[in-house]
Amino acid sequence: MPRACRCAAILGAALLLAGAPAAAQTLADDPAFTRYRQAAAAFEAKDYARAAALAAESLQHYRDNLQAHYLIGQAALAGERWEDAAAAFRRVVELSPSSFAGHRELAIALERLGRDGEAVKAYETALTLRPDNEPVQTRLAFLHLSSGNRDAALPLLSALAERGSRDPQVWSALAGIRYDAGDLAAGEKAFARAATLRDDGKLWFNLGVVRLRLDDDAGAREAFERAARHPEVQAQAREQLEGLEPRQPEPAGDARP
Repeated sequence: MPRACRCAAILGAALLLAGAPAAAQTLADDPAFTRYRQAAAAFEAKDYARAAALAAESLQHYRDNLQAHYLIGQAALAGERWEDAAAAFRRVVELSPSSFAGHRELAIALERLGRDGEAVKAYETALTLRPDNEPVQTRLAFLHLSSGNRDAALPLLSALAERGSRDPQVWSALAGIRYDAGDLAAGEKAFARAATLRDDGKLWFNLGVVRLRLDDDAGAREAFERAARHPEVQAQAREQLEGLEPRQPEPAGDARP
């Protein structure tokens, strides 16, 4: 075959190869990402053990897969395996120190383990990333309260109240702190808000007690009457009502013809 013909044949073969469909593997076909996708699907199906196992397989191919570490932590939280969860979320925040979710979940795991000091630091770090996150503020406030640190809880509860929190526990905790500090007016306001958000016998009863101390007999009667509708405090509420002055009858209207 003449040289020109051979060159043309080679060039034609090259062009045919260049135009052939590509069969190369894409990033989505990578074993690390394939296992992660399978793990995420298992987690959505609430198969937490399989989700954790598949995410661990993903890490065998890509050990710094942030999403896989986070998913392992989530599966551990769902399965109440607190040590595993803490270890996974520690790795998440090592890989991504700016991960709000990583610090938040790490704090939850540490709190479940009873490591309150470490949990407080993790919650505080989360709040530096999202200062106005109400769920984290609430969890941190109640962690401080459970540790007996009311001074640390008070500014968090106050900030939540100022933003109009609709969590009755926030208002009742704030009411207790204000009442114990002798700020009866603030305590009354907080108990009233808590009782409005949740119709609870103990809240109404406490509101009645505070109003009695404020010499608001009418307000106390109203609160004790609401409390008396709840079996758990019914006897105590009725006893308080018996000790109050009876209601004054409404003045009669002008009966002249």
